[in-house]
Amino acid sequence: MTRPLATAIVSFAILFLVSLTVSGGEFNASVDAGAEMDIADGEVLDLDLQRAYEIALARNLDLQVGRYDLAIADTGIQGASGIFDPSFDLGAESSYNESPAATQLDGAVVTETRNTQYNLGLGGLMPTGGTASIGLGTRRTATNSQFYFLNPSWGTGLTARLNQPLLRNFGTLVTRSRIVVAQTNRDQAAETLKTQVIATLQQVEQAYWDFAAAKVLVDVKLQSLELAQKLLKETKERIRVGTSAPIDLVQSEASVATRNQDLILARNAQANSEDALKQVLGFQTPAEWAMKIIAAEPYVFEPLDVDLASSIETALKERPEIIRQEMSLDITNLNVKLARNAVLPSLDLTGSYGFSGIGGTLSFDDPITGEPSRIKGGFDDSLDQIVDMDYPNWGVGLALKVPLGNNDAKANLARRRFEHHQTETRLSALQQSITHDVRVAVRYLYDGAASVEAAEASKVLAERNVEAEQTKFANGLSTNFLVLQIQDDLANAQLSNLRARLNYRKAIVGYRVATGTLLDELGVDIADAGAPEEDHTLWKDVKWMQFVDFRGDDESEE
Repeated sequence: MTRPLATAIVSFAILFLVSLTVSGGEFNASVDAGAEMDIADGEVLDLDLQRAYEIALARNLDLQVGRYDLAIADTGIQGASGIFDPSFDLGAESSYNESPAATQLDGAVVTETRNTQYNLGLGGLMPTGGTASIGLGTRRTATNSQFYFLNPSWGTGLTARLNQPLLRNFGTLVTRSRIVVAQTNRDQAAETLKTQVIATLQQVEQAYWDFAAAKVLVDVKLQSLELAQKLLKETKERIRVGTSAPIDLVQSEASVATRNQDLILARNAQANSEDALKQVLGFQTPAEWAMKIIAAEPYVFEPLDVDLASSIETALKERPEIIRQEMSLDITNLNVKLARNAVLPSLDLTGSYGFSGIGGTLSFDDPITGEPSRIKGGFDDSLDQIVDMDYPNWGVGLALKVPLGNNDAKANLARRRFEHHQTETRLSALQQSITHDVRVAVRYLYDGAASVEAAEASKVLAERNVEAEQTKFANGLSTNFLVLQIQDDLANAQLSNLRARLNYRKAIVGYRVATGTLLDELGVDIADAGAPEEDHTLWKDVKWMQFVDFRGDDESEE
């Protein structure tokens, strides 16, 4: 590294790219996958870590899937809010009936009746758990019976009704439970996307340094081959002047062939690591896959000093897995409250109030002339009586229903309590696992730093040993076998030093992931537009409307 990990700042924000608007009842969701981001022009890409982060976060397909998951979770909030959407009802019905007379009071030998019913209503669920409605209905009746004063007649009524649970299903906790769960699911989706971002950044780090290490490995193998070729040339010269036996040539040629094969394998590994890096970065087109990447980020070893206790404390607060599991615990706690409410008996208050009116064509005998007369009327007459509130009507009642045994509700409450305790246990297990992860990560840091220092010292000694042995060989005091063996020792020391440095860099990233601080250390800011606004929020924060048990404890029961 040329600068500490903490200064490797990515100065851009990953927008969750979810825009939710509600206008005129229309729902729109927009998700920008960011797949059109240009990578570079030309055939070579000079890539440092910051640029690698930017490309991966904009184009990684797993992150694109995660953004869609978040958009789907956003729709769940609006969908759950639909429980409070009022309903508008409009209906019409017509019927005809003929019935033979059984008495003179029927008014006709065969009674014929035509009915036409019209209904108009508006109703819905209230935050308190009750249902409220208001309806206007009218019925037109025409008959051939001579005993009807109004024929045809219009009977009209306007009535408001209320049904309010007082025990079971009372309160905003019950009615809003689906919304609360949807909001929690949305927050969990956001934490899941955060986890995916962290995983992507970790993959970028690992793939980037694996590729950089593969390039160094090629250089090491090339250097080893050049040393063997140099030794082969010197051996041929010594054989020519008679200071070495011809058999020494076999060892040198074999070493050149072996190291040439190692170089081929190293170059193949470099190509594979480059493809792995391109996959993490989200390369898609043939031109992008054909592009040559040059790792432009130098590596500088700088030990990281950490404290185990504070690292564990940070991890238990910052890890997205912990936050998600705590949200799951909130959901199970809500389920316990709902199940406890469902055990209560049903006590419902019902009430209605309204007005009625009647109108129609009045048939009668004129008291002066004795002739039949008619006064025409209709729906407007009945409606006027409602407007004038001439004929009020009301009703009120209580209905109590006590289930005997109530085994289903009791079993569901027990099941919800078990689920709550199970989630608590999972949270404890997750805390235990995270504590273990941090301890291992800190240990890797300590051991990795020591390994780098040891590997560096070993490499320096191996280089000096090669120089000394080649000097001895030039003076006839050593053999081809010893020189080749020491050259192999140098190559192994160089590779050990490379692996130690690479492992330490990965250990740093692993520590950041284990403690949940990777995004902060890299300066990556996840800007969340937030959950969509609810359509119905009336009384949601009124405390007395939220169900609690009769002990005044709104927490889950033990």
